[in-house]
Amino acid sequence: MSEPTSPKTGGLWARLFSMASEEEKKKMEPHADSGSVEALASPLAPTPVAPTSSSEAITEQEDRDIELLPPTVEIPNPFVDVQAPVVESDQAAAPFVEPVPAPPTAVPAEFCRSCGAARKPELSYCDDCGWMFPDEASPAPFPGFANASPLRIAAMPSAAIRIKDRYEVASLISERQGVRRYRGLDHGQAASPVPVVIVCSVVPEMVEPILEDVPMVAVPVANGATGLDEDEILPGFDEPMAVGKPIEGTPIGPGDAWPNLAWEKGVLDKANHPSLPAVVDAFTENNFEYLIEELPQGRSLWDAWDDADVDGNARYGWLEQLAQGMDALHKAGAVLEGVQPDLIVVTPSGQAMVADITDLLPLPLPASPPIRATHYTAPELILNPESADARATLYSFGAMLYSLEYLHHVLEDKDFEHQFSPKQITNRYPDAHPLLIRLVNKTFVRDPNMRFPTDESVKTDPSGMAELVRSLETCRRTFDNVRLDIAAWTTTGMVRTGNEDAFAVLHGIEARQDDLWEYAMVLLCDGMGGYEAGEVAAAMAIQEMRKFLLAQPMFASLTGKEPPAEAINVKACQDTILAALKQANREIYTAARVPGRGRRGMGCTAECVYVDAGNVIVGHVGDSRTYHLRQGRLVQLTRDQTLVNRLVELGQLTSAEAENHPRKNELQQAIGGQPDVAPNLYAAKLKRGDWVLVCSDGLTNHVPAADLEKMLTREAAYSAEEAARRLLNLVNLRGATDNATIVVIRAN
Repeated sequence: MSEPTSPKTGGLWARLFSMASEEEKKKMEPHADSGSVEALASPLAPTPVAPTSSSEAITEQEDRDIELLPPTVEIPNPFVDVQAPVVESDQAAAPFVEPVPAPPTAVPAEFCRSCGAARKPELSYCDDCGWMFPDEASPAPFPGFANASPLRIAAMPSAAIRIKDRYEVASLISERQGVRRYRGLDHGQAASPVPVVIVCSVVPEMVEPILEDVPMVAVPVANGATGLDEDEILPGFDEPMAVGKPIEGTPIGPGDAWPNLAWEKGVLDKANHPSLPAVVDAFTENNFEYLIEELPQGRSLWDAWDDADVDGNARYGWLEQLAQGMDALHKAGAVLEGVQPDLIVVTPSGQAMVADITDLLPLPLPASPPIRATHYTAPELILNPESADARATLYSFGAMLYSLEYLHHVLEDKDFEHQFSPKQITNRYPDAHPLLIRLVNKTFVRDPNMRFPTDESVKTDPSGMAELVRSLETCRRTFDNVRLDIAAWTTTGMVRTGNEDAFAVLHGIEARQDDLWEYAMVLLCDGMGGYEAGEVAAAMAIQEMRKFLLAQPMFASLTGKEPPAEAINVKACQDTILAALKQANREIYTAARVPGRGRRGMGCTAECVYVDAGNVIVGHVGDSRTYHLRQGRLVQLTRDQTLVNRLVELGQLTSAEAENHPRKNELQQAIGGQPDVAPNLYAAKLKRGDWVLVCSDGLTNHVPAADLEKMLTREAAYSAEEAARRLLNLVNLRGATDNATIVVIRAN
């Protein structure tokens, strides 16, 4: 699959989340003399005003550099050791000159990021569109990367060095509030280097404890190891203990000490889920703290999802794994700002993993957290982060599902009706799966109260994650299950007096809670042995097969009993069908030799076809046929048990020669022809849009496979009933020298 398209710049969302144009991005690039690779332009930086005279204190270029500095504190790079040169001077200090105050500068106007209207100073929101302006104390999004996925940020080059004589540092992934993440290689125990993520930050400054004034009391101490007997001065138990003062600026309370490596390690250790990266190592070296995390390897979720060989069980299994991982993350006290396809990797073992946790935030969120604000970010994280909770993950999950299942590209402005409100799927895909519509409409919505959990689940899981997991599990089991559109017709034809064909269709549908079962058994026989003999054999075969099959536990649901507890076993089903055909053969062979019950030599062909939500299983005797059409290609599942067809298989006849061979209809196998019979067994997978056609040779003698394929794919594209009628009418128009029977099943 090609790389998913990146979000387009410009438009409402560009204004909303400060997407920069290409020209603006050039202005954001760091100045060559700035001395910092992180000196990126803020998308919201005001345009500098050109100086009015050469006597200005700073030049125009210097002024621009000042404006472009990010509103974050520069931290040292642990992998670059640069010492500023010390310049000594013998000149005397310059005399003190009282500075001249600079003239007051006008405060630049602030504009709404959504509609572009000027902000009224007294309002905290846009008077035109209602956009909530961020708090002045809130830090700006990470400069230059407000709308970029962490995996798509251009890596900053760094010298390839090793730390702890083991971990090779490669390129910078991202930086957030003093915490840097690098790609790297672990040259540890494995035979070859293992990719890892190297997270580092400056060791927090240690502050000596400042003892408060605490009244002291004399406490007698017994003779110790020194043999001394003296009084030791200790604080009284009723007085507060002497404590160290916290480092200035360190947050206290929920999210304590975030962001730092100890907090991140604690979250990952507590969550301990296969969908999250594991902690490989944690240590301190040269005044830097390091956290080494697993870097999952595999296919991106985009590529894995669009793989033609992947089914709904695998796709929604990956989402179920991720939802369980996000739930574990919430319980560990953290939330990922946006769960999006770019961040997910599917490993060769089939485990979906988050490949980048740069946007990990504490729960509950502190005031003014750094938010990147992508299309997958829940609106409350942008507008009112203090009130956000675990339900923010539901929004990004719904956005991710919307992208994967219907758009097949990253979210863009055009995919939204208005701010944070996606276009309804039913407007674009009116026949979308109802389970998916419910899932998207209970996650990908602006109002958190409209998301999961629903009325009953809120009592046990207010986060809604448990209900999301259950819904994804239901999708995993049932999303690929097809619905069956069935039609059956038979005609005597234009030559025969009576109809020796017989058929039966047993169709069952049952639903309980979120599970729906649908299955069908098609029995079709074409009698032989002459009038008043062939029709007897066909009717008896249908009766015997139906009686035998409905007595088996796996088909009991067709009689109104309990539906199957699990998916049918294909091999067991084939064995049961085989036994049913053999049973019918014994009964007809015996009946043909009992006076009054039939005529010697009577028999029939037989097709016994089981179809359920995902399978076609066929038992076959004779020259009736079962076809399977998928993606416009018709395949004959069965092989005619005739002498002529056997000669074709041996290479003694061509297919064209076989069509006009005088012994074309001479059977090698038939129900009732011999004491025992050797049925052939076939199986195929059924997918939405497929067709299954079961017919007697009265149809195929007049309608070749090419015409069948054309009829099913072009002229009868709307219903099984339409296809069955048109095919039999075509047979009659072409002479219908034999009885013709057809059962058509369309998988919807």
